[in-house]
Amino acid sequence: MSNFKPGGDAKAISRIASERYGSFLAMFENHGWPERGSDMMRKVQTRVKEEYGSVSAFVAQHDDEVEKS
Repeated sequence: MSNFKPGGDAKAISRIASERYGSFLAMFENHGWPERGSDMMRKVQTRVKEEYGSVSAFVAQHDDEVEKS
């Protein structure tokens, strides 16, 4: 279950993509996810959940990395 309000998952993913990777494209390339263009927006939550288990875990891992820097 998500800890985010409606639309919050997408906003959190977008924030991480921008802050940590510079763009959605860079985030997809870094993870080896194959989608490009408009397909990235349709698949990003699925890919994040496959890779990290949940959007909350994705955010926590990336925010923890920032705190350790």
